[in-house]
Amino acid sequence: MREKDQIGLREMFSLLAITIGLKGTDITASVIIGSSINAAWIVIVGSFICICPSLFILNKILKKQQSKTLLDIIRIGFGKYLSFAFLFMFFIYLLINVSTDSRSYVDQLLTMNLPKTPLFALFSLFLFVCMWCAKKGWESLGYLAWMIYPYVIIACGLLFFLLAKEESPMRIFPLIGPGLPTLAKQSFHFGSTFAELFAVSMMYPYIKDHKTYTKGIVISSAYCVALVVLFHISYTLAFDFRSADKITYPFSEATRLVSVGTVITNVETFFLTFWAVCVVIKFAVSIYFLSKLFGFLFQIEEFEHLIFPLTILILIVGMIPENEIYNIFEVRNFMFYLGTSIYILLPLSLWTVLKVKEVLNK
Repeated sequence: MREKDQIGLREMFSLLAITIGLKGTDITASVIIGSSINAAWIVIVGSFICICPSLFILNKILKKQQSKTLLDIIRIGFGKYLSFAFLFMFFIYLLINVSTDSRSYVDQLLTMNLPKTPLFALFSLFLFVCMWCAKKGWESLGYLAWMIYPYVIIACGLLFFLLAKEESPMRIFPLIGPGLPTLAKQSFHFGSTFAELFAVSMMYPYIKDHKTYTKGIVISSAYCVALVVLFHISYTLAFDFRSADKITYPFSEATRLVSVGTVITNVETFFLTFWAVCVVIKFAVSIYFLSKLFGFLFQIEEFEHLIFPLTILILIVGMIPENEIYNIFEVRNFMFYLGTSIYILLPLSLWTVLKVKEVLNK
């Protein structure tokens, strides 16, 4: 392994902060608010708590299997044929998830900013830019994320500051919203909000060392939970849950709500610029992970050559949903539930199988 292929703590943090932090700005926020009303922020915390044990188990597995990716460990644990079947189905899941997720961001841009632009044209352009970034490689993606993220933090801080004057603290009550049983159910449902914390293990040997990986997961987790919680609380305080429940894209509405004094009112373009750059990085990483998984499945070492055809496949699959409402409330909801089950059960199953094999080999 060449040292220059690896990323450090700051690059890992930036990648995870962007890919997970954006969940506070997309249709995920709308879906969670719709089911949890003013307690949506509690669901975010609960979702992370649900996947914490699996993250801990996965960390222990990776530490013991040094220099191997999660994909290698799955093959060791489940064998050649069973692992191929599982990973192929997981590839299909990721393909559908990336396709519908990327389509939802394009729909958001079309609805709020470019209503006269043809969907296919904008979707194609967006994926082409993501593909171009993905072909630069893992190290370049980490460096790009680290280079842009300090400015993203400033932009987020400015948005929260400007939005504060539109907020009413009393809108946070009642704190538990629809009740604890509903919140517990929704917390499990949306556990895959933090899926990238698992996905990054596919690049485990390309992170400086295990200590860096562990610190990156811990710091990124704490930061991302706090950031997404802050987004949801801001939406609730600014719009009230009765209004937020009816807003498809609360982030875009929030950027339109704020102003700087009485002269500078149309500041949404400023926030849109940083948001768009982060979205490109997010899906460049997603396409890279998807190519890595496909290359592993069919033993293609130079998996970077797969980025272009897989991007075309994402475009085709992403164009299938007839409208954004179906994409949000049907496909995405199902993908959330399925993803949570996978990310919770996989590390536990893998740890059990490896332990059994270890005992039998003694």
